[in-house]
Amino acid sequence: MNLYEVTYDLLRQIPRGKVSTYGALAKALGDIRASRAVGQMLHVNPYDDAPCYRVVYSDGRIGGYATGVAKKIRMLKNDGIEIIDGKIDLKKYLFDAFECDYPLKRLREEQETLRVKVSLDDDFARSTVAGVDVSYGKYAYGAYVEFDFDGAVLRKKTVKIPIEFPYIPTYLAYAELPVINELLRGEHPGIVMVDGNGILHPRRFGLACHVGVVHDVATIGIAKKKLCGTEEGDSVLLDGKVVAKRLGKLFISPGHRVSVDTALSITRNFMQYSVPEPTRQAHILANEARRSREGIARKK
Repeated sequence: MNLYEVTYDLLRQIPRGKVSTYGALAKALGDIRASRAVGQMLHVNPYDDAPCYRVVYSDGRIGGYATGVAKKIRMLKNDGIEIIDGKIDLKKYLFDAFECDYPLKRLREEQETLRVKVSLDDDFARSTVAGVDVSYGKYAYGAYVEFDFDGAVLRKKTVKIPIEFPYIPTYLAYAELPVINELLRGEHPGIVMVDGNGILHPRRFGLACHVGVVHDVATIGIAKKKLCGTEEGDSVLLDGKVVAKRLGKLFISPGHRVSVDTALSITRNFMQYSVPEPTRQAHILANEARRSREGIARKK
Protein backbone atom coordinates (compact mmCIF):
# COMPACT_ATOMS: atom_id res chain seq x y z
CA MET A 1 0.00 0.00 0.00
CA ASN A 2 1.29 3.45 -0.94
CA LEU A 3 0.06 5.49 2.03
CA TYR A 4 1.69 8.62 0.63
CA GLU A 5 -0.59 8.57 -2.42
CA VAL A 6 -3.64 7.82 -0.26
CA THR A 7 -2.81 10.87 1.88
CA TYR A 8 -2.31 13.13 -1.13
CA ASP A 9 -5.70 12.04 -2.45
CA LEU A 10 -7.21 13.12 0.88
CA LEU A 11 -5.52 16.51 0.56
CA ARG A 12 -7.21 17.03 -2.78
CA GLN A 13 -10.60 16.72 -1.05
CA ILE A 14 -10.05 19.84 1.08
CA PRO A 15 -12.04 22.56 -0.74
CA ARG A 16 -10.94 26.12 -1.27
CA GLY A 17 -12.00 28.23 1.71
CA LYS A 18 -11.57 25.36 4.17
CA VAL A 19 -8.71 23.83 6.16
CA SER A 20 -8.17 20.52 7.86
CA THR A 21 -5.79 19.26 10.57
CA TYR A 22 -3.08 16.64 10.83
CA GLY A 23 -5.27 14.77 13.28
CA ALA A 24 -8.31 14.84 10.99
CA LEU A 25 -6.25 13.40 8.15
CA ALA A 26 -4.87 10.73 10.48
CA LYS A 27 -8.40 9.77 11.52
CA ALA A 28 -9.41 9.56 7.87
CA LEU A 29 -6.49 7.17 7.35
CA GLY A 30 -7.84 5.13 10.23
CA ASP A 31 -5.69 5.91 13.29
CA ILE A 32 -4.92 9.13 15.17
CA ARG A 33 -1.43 7.75 15.82
CA ALA A 34 -0.64 8.59 12.21
CA SER A 35 -0.74 12.36 12.89
CA ARG A 36 3.03 12.79 12.96
CA ALA A 37 3.41 10.62 9.86
CA VAL A 38 0.88 12.84 8.07
CA GLY A 39 3.17 15.80 8.69
CA GLN A 40 6.10 13.83 7.30
CA MET A 41 4.19 12.86 4.17
CA LEU A 42 2.99 16.41 3.58
CA HIS A 43 6.57 17.67 3.88
CA VAL A 44 7.63 15.64 0.82
CA ASN A 45 4.41 16.09 -1.18
CA PRO A 46 5.44 16.49 -4.85
CA TYR A 47 2.03 17.50 -6.22
CA ASP A 48 0.88 21.06 -6.86
CA ASP A 49 -2.76 19.95 -6.82
CA ALA A 50 -2.51 18.46 -3.30
CA PRO A 51 -2.73 21.62 -1.13
CA CYS A 52 -0.57 21.04 1.96
CA TYR A 53 -1.03 24.66 3.04
CA ARG A 54 -4.65 23.85 3.92
CA VAL A 55 -3.55 21.62 6.81
CA VAL A 56 -3.05 23.25 10.22
CA TYR A 57 -2.61 22.21 13.84
CA SER A 58 -5.57 21.11 15.96
CA ASP A 59 -5.68 24.52 17.69
CA GLY A 60 -5.79 26.40 14.39
CA ARG A 61 -2.13 27.41 14.34
CA ILE A 62 -0.28 27.39 11.03
CA GLY A 63 2.84 25.24 11.24
CA GLY A 64 6.12 25.29 9.35
CA TYR A 65 9.30 27.33 9.13
CA ALA A 66 9.02 31.14 9.28
CA THR A 67 9.26 31.67 5.52
CA GLY A 68 6.93 28.74 4.91
CA VAL A 69 4.35 30.07 7.38
CA ALA A 70 4.31 33.46 5.68
CA LYS A 71 3.69 31.78 2.33
CA LYS A 72 0.92 29.60 3.79
CA ILE A 73 -0.78 32.64 5.31
CA ARG A 74 -0.78 34.41 1.94
CA MET A 75 -2.26 31.35 0.22
CA LEU A 76 -4.89 30.83 2.92
CA LYS A 77 -5.95 34.45 2.78
CA ASN A 78 -6.18 34.13 -0.99
CA ASP A 79 -8.59 31.25 -0.33
CA GLY A 80 -10.75 33.65 1.65
CA ILE A 81 -9.80 32.32 5.10
CA GLU A 82 -9.58 34.78 7.98
CA ILE A 83 -6.52 34.50 10.21
CA ILE A 84 -6.51 36.21 13.59
CA ASP A 85 -3.38 36.30 15.78
CA GLY A 86 -1.82 33.53 13.68
CA LYS A 87 -4.79 31.17 14.11
CA ILE A 88 -7.76 29.97 12.09
CA ASP A 89 -11.19 29.50 13.63
CA LEU A 90 -11.74 25.78 13.08
CA LYS A 91 -15.38 26.01 14.08
CA LYS A 92 -15.86 28.11 10.97
CA TYR A 93 -13.33 26.70 8.52
CA LEU A 94 -12.67 23.04 9.44
CA PHE A 95 -13.17 20.37 6.79
CA ASP A 96 -13.08 16.76 8.01
CA ALA A 97 -15.71 15.06 5.84
CA PHE A 98 -13.15 12.96 3.99
CA GLU A 99 -14.17 10.07 1.79
CA CYS A 100 -11.77 7.23 2.57
CA ASP A 101 -11.91 3.55 3.39
CA TYR A 102 -9.76 3.89 6.53
CA PRO A 103 -6.75 1.91 5.27
CA LEU A 104 -5.02 1.71 8.66
CA LYS A 105 -8.13 0.14 10.14
CA ARG A 106 -7.98 -2.50 7.42
CA LEU A 107 -4.32 -3.14 8.22
CA ARG A 108 -5.15 -3.59 11.91
CA GLU A 109 -7.80 -6.11 10.95
CA GLU A 110 -5.23 -7.92 8.81
CA GLN A 111 -2.84 -8.09 11.78
CA GLU A 112 -5.61 -9.52 13.95
CA THR A 113 -6.34 -12.17 11.33
CA LEU A 114 -2.71 -13.17 10.80
CA ARG A 115 -1.71 -13.28 14.45
CA VAL A 116 -3.63 -16.54 15.05
CA LYS A 117 -1.02 -18.22 12.83
CA VAL A 118 1.86 -17.31 15.15
CA SER A 119 3.49 -20.30 16.84
CA LEU A 120 5.68 -19.96 19.93
CA ASP A 121 6.92 -23.55 19.80
CA ASP A 122 10.58 -24.08 18.95
CA ASP A 123 10.37 -25.27 15.36
CA PHE A 124 13.40 -24.28 13.33
CA ALA A 125 16.56 -25.67 11.81
CA ARG A 126 19.62 -24.88 13.92
CA SER A 127 21.53 -23.96 10.80
CA THR A 128 21.94 -20.23 10.27
CA VAL A 129 20.78 -16.92 11.72
CA ALA A 130 20.22 -13.92 9.46
CA GLY A 131 19.82 -10.31 10.52
CA VAL A 132 17.84 -7.79 8.47
CA ASP A 133 17.57 -4.03 8.82
CA VAL A 134 16.38 -1.00 6.83
CA SER A 135 17.93 2.44 6.46
CA TYR A 136 15.96 5.37 5.05
CA GLY A 137 17.02 8.19 2.78
CA LYS A 138 15.44 9.12 -0.52
CA TYR A 139 14.81 5.38 -0.80
CA ALA A 140 14.64 2.47 1.63
CA TYR A 141 17.85 0.45 1.75
CA GLY A 142 17.64 -3.03 3.20
CA ALA A 143 20.50 -5.27 4.29
CA TYR A 144 20.73 -9.00 4.99
CA VAL A 145 23.64 -10.64 6.82
CA GLU A 146 23.61 -14.39 7.46
CA PHE A 147 25.72 -16.18 10.10
CA ASP A 148 26.31 -19.76 11.07
CA PHE A 149 25.86 -20.67 14.73
CA ASP A 150 29.60 -20.33 15.29
CA GLY A 151 29.36 -16.62 14.42
CA ALA A 152 30.94 -16.73 10.95
CA VAL A 153 29.41 -14.54 8.25
CA LEU A 154 28.15 -16.63 5.33
CA ARG A 155 26.33 -14.15 3.10
CA LYS A 156 25.52 -10.47 2.68
CA LYS A 157 23.15 -8.63 0.35
CA THR A 158 21.43 -5.26 0.00
CA VAL A 159 18.33 -3.99 -1.81
CA LYS A 160 16.91 -0.56 -2.65
CA ILE A 161 13.20 0.17 -3.08
CA PRO A 162 10.95 3.27 -3.10
CA ILE A 163 9.44 4.39 0.21
CA GLU A 164 5.66 4.00 0.14
CA PHE A 165 4.73 3.85 3.82
CA PRO A 166 6.02 6.07 6.67
CA TYR A 167 6.81 4.94 10.18
CA ILE A 168 3.64 4.79 12.29
CA PRO A 169 3.72 3.18 15.76
CA THR A 170 2.40 -0.44 15.65
CA TYR A 171 2.43 -0.45 11.81
CA LEU A 172 6.19 -0.88 11.27
CA ALA A 173 5.65 -4.07 9.26
CA TYR A 174 3.84 -2.19 6.50
CA ALA A 175 6.82 0.14 6.08
CA GLU A 176 9.54 -2.51 6.22
CA LEU A 177 7.98 -5.76 5.01
CA PRO A 178 8.30 -4.83 1.30
CA VAL A 179 12.06 -4.36 1.85
CA ILE A 180 12.45 -7.54 3.91
CA ASN A 181 10.48 -9.52 1.33
CA GLU A 182 13.13 -8.59 -1.23
CA LEU A 183 15.95 -9.41 1.17
CA LEU A 184 14.56 -12.88 1.89
CA ARG A 185 13.84 -13.70 -1.74
CA GLY A 186 15.84 -16.85 -2.55
CA GLU A 187 17.26 -17.12 0.99
CA HIS A 188 16.67 -19.98 3.44
CA PRO A 189 18.00 -19.02 6.89
CA GLY A 190 17.07 -21.08 9.93
CA ILE A 191 16.16 -17.97 11.93
CA VAL A 192 15.71 -14.29 11.06
CA MET A 193 16.40 -11.50 13.54
CA VAL A 194 14.61 -8.22 12.82
CA ASP A 195 15.02 -4.73 14.25
CA GLY A 196 11.54 -4.53 15.74
CA ASN A 197 9.10 -6.30 18.02
CA GLY A 198 7.62 -9.76 17.88
CA ILE A 199 4.69 -10.53 20.17
CA LEU A 200 5.66 -7.56 22.35
CA HIS A 201 3.09 -5.48 20.51
CA PRO A 202 -0.39 -4.10 21.34
CA ARG A 203 -1.90 -6.61 18.93
CA ARG A 204 0.78 -9.23 19.67
CA PHE A 205 1.78 -9.09 16.03
CA GLY A 206 4.83 -6.93 15.50
CA LEU A 207 7.24 -6.85 12.58
CA ALA A 208 8.98 -10.11 13.56
CA CYS A 209 5.63 -11.93 13.70
CA HIS A 210 4.58 -10.57 10.33
CA VAL A 211 7.84 -11.59 8.67
CA GLY A 212 7.69 -15.02 10.29
CA VAL A 213 4.11 -15.79 9.28
CA VAL A 214 4.41 -14.45 5.73
CA HIS A 215 7.65 -16.36 5.05
CA ASP A 216 6.97 -19.31 7.38
CA VAL A 217 10.35 -18.84 9.02
CA ALA A 218 11.45 -18.64 12.64
CA THR A 219 11.91 -15.01 13.69
CA ILE A 220 13.11 -13.03 16.70
CA GLY A 221 12.27 -9.40 17.41
CA ILE A 222 15.13 -7.19 18.66
CA ALA A 223 13.65 -3.89 19.83
CA LYS A 224 15.22 -0.87 21.50
CA LYS A 225 11.91 0.53 22.77
CA LYS A 226 9.09 -1.09 24.69
CA LEU A 227 5.80 -0.43 22.92
CA CYS A 228 3.69 -1.86 25.70
CA GLY A 229 3.67 -4.26 28.64
CA THR A 230 4.96 -4.16 32.20
CA GLU A 231 8.38 -5.26 33.40
CA GLU A 232 8.96 -7.74 36.21
CA GLY A 233 12.64 -8.45 36.62
CA ASP A 234 13.98 -9.27 33.16
CA SER A 235 10.53 -10.27 31.87
CA VAL A 236 7.95 -8.16 30.03
CA LEU A 237 4.32 -9.15 30.56
CA LEU A 238 1.13 -8.51 28.61
CA ASP A 239 -2.13 -9.59 30.23
CA GLY A 240 -0.13 -11.51 32.82
CA LYS A 241 1.86 -13.54 30.27
CA VAL A 242 5.60 -13.25 29.55
CA VAL A 243 5.99 -12.02 25.98
CA ALA A 244 9.57 -10.75 26.01
CA LYS A 245 12.82 -10.61 27.92
CA ARG A 246 14.97 -7.60 28.61
CA LEU A 247 18.63 -7.95 27.64
CA GLY A 248 20.57 -4.80 28.48
CA LYS A 249 18.83 -1.99 26.60
CA LEU A 250 17.03 -4.43 24.30
CA PHE A 251 13.65 -6.15 24.41
CA ILE A 252 13.79 -9.63 22.92
CA SER A 253 10.47 -11.13 21.83
CA PRO A 254 9.70 -14.17 19.67
CA GLY A 255 8.08 -13.56 16.30
CA HIS A 256 7.23 -17.02 15.02
CA ARG A 257 8.30 -20.65 15.57
CA VAL A 258 10.50 -19.68 18.55
CA SER A 259 9.74 -19.59 22.28
CA VAL A 260 10.48 -16.64 24.56
CA ASP A 261 13.33 -18.43 26.35
CA THR A 262 14.90 -19.73 23.14
CA ALA A 263 14.71 -16.30 21.53
CA LEU A 264 16.65 -14.91 24.48
CA SER A 265 19.19 -17.74 24.46
CA ILE A 266 19.96 -17.41 20.75
CA THR A 267 20.25 -13.64 21.00
CA ARG A 268 22.71 -13.98 23.89
CA ASN A 269 24.84 -16.34 21.81
CA PHE A 270 25.31 -13.60 19.20
CA MET A 271 26.06 -10.72 21.58
CA GLN A 272 29.46 -9.08 21.20
CA TYR A 273 28.34 -5.53 21.80
CA SER A 274 25.01 -4.07 22.93
CA VAL A 275 23.12 -5.46 19.90
CA PRO A 276 23.33 -9.01 18.50
CA GLU A 277 25.72 -9.33 15.57
CA PRO A 278 23.15 -10.29 12.89
CA THR A 279 21.10 -7.11 13.33
CA ARG A 280 24.15 -4.98 14.17
CA GLN A 281 25.95 -6.00 10.99
CA ALA A 282 22.76 -5.60 8.93
CA HIS A 283 22.31 -2.10 10.37
CA ILE A 284 25.88 -1.15 9.42
CA LEU A 285 25.50 -2.58 5.91
CA ALA A 286 22.15 -0.86 5.30
CA ASN A 287 23.59 2.51 6.32
CA GLU A 288 26.64 1.96 4.12
CA ALA A 289 24.38 1.19 1.16
CA ARG A 290 22.36 4.35 1.76
CA ARG A 291 25.43 6.56 2.07
CA SER A 292 27.16 5.14 -0.99
CA ARG A 293 24.11 5.26 -3.25
CA GLU A 294 22.96 8.71 -2.15
CA GLY A 295 26.42 10.26 -2.07
CA ILE A 296 26.47 10.93 1.68
CA ALA A 297 29.92 11.38 3.18
CA ARG A 298 30.69 9.42 6.34
CA LYS A 299 31.07 11.59 9.44
CA LYS A 300 34.58 11.66 10.86
